[in-house]
Amino acid sequence: MMNETHATTVWDAGPISSMIQRIHYKHTTKGLRSISVLSEKRSEGKTTVSMLLARGLSEVYKFKILLIDLNPDGDPLLNQYLKAYEKEKTQDGMVQGHPFEFQIFRLKNIDMNWLKNAYDGLYTNQLVNSFSTEYDLVIVDTMTSGTNDHSVRVSTHSNIIVSTEKSFGRSVNKLQLELEQNRKDVLGVLFNK
Repeated sequence: MMNETHATTVWDAGPISSMIQRIHYKHTTKGLRSISVLSEKRSEGKTTVSMLLARGLSEVYKFKILLIDLNPDGDPLLNQYLKAYEKEKTQDGMVQGHPFEFQIFRLKNIDMNWLKNAYDGLYTNQLVNSFSTEYDLVIVDTMTSGTNDHSVRVSTHSNIIVSTEKSFGRSVNKLQLELEQNRKDVLGVLFNK
């Protein structure tokens, strides 16, 4: 089901396969270059959704995908999956030799103190934009924010925002309003229940 708003299209969640089809369609018809996956709370499936989208788009549609993990400490799920492949920090933040069909960039792997820049929308924009020319699609697994401030996640120049909010309460309405006011290039907002 799609609900039209004046600035964005809001998609109610369906199966991951439906999300992948919609994203593929937006990529081929509208030039979609990046997706941000966000949530207010931990353990809502943000990284799982990010990985499933990356895997599905790379395996089904043969897209060249980059998954960006913006958590300065590394997402615990990715930490577990990639433990054997992350022996030392690198200059470029890329994880080498992992078993996935897509590439992975992790902020925690850069041999610098990027913690303050992780919260800087300008840095995030530059990061996503620099990678979006090298890949068919960039998927940004954003940091969990304990506040209601969505500005960091909204500012990642992503054309589709996937929210893993479990409820359609005030927080989701605030996010939708902020997107409508600040982002005219968003092609869709997907709320994964």
